[in-house]
Amino acid sequence: MNLYTYCKSCKKDIKIKSQADTRHDLQMEKGREFKVNCLSCGSIEKKHVNDVKAEVNNKIIYFGIGLGVVATITLLYFYGAIGTLSGLIPILFWRQQMSSIKSFNSFMVKR
Repeated sequence: MNLYTYCKSCKKDIKIKSQADTRHDLQMEKGREFKVNCLSCGSIEKKHVNDVKAEVNNKIIYFGIGLGVVATITLLYFYGAIGTLSGLIPILFWRQQMSSIKSFNSFMVKR
């Protein structure tokens, strides 16, 4: 999952570099309010943890699709039709991403 916040000056998204799974983890890592630098306009803003939102990381989804295709072809060769069940791998990757995004976006820290 990717974490973003919004720049008030140029109205573009600013990517937050963090591996936090919840807002509480992000607060423990960066503090309740932290400074972000917009790469588009160069402004430095102070953002609250609740101003950060999570979105899908497409690289993980594409990795799941690639892994699913390779596993399906390989298992189809060895086990026949049962190997097509490995085509569910991308769906599992997508569901995990959506679950972690929902948990991040639904939890808010007191201001």
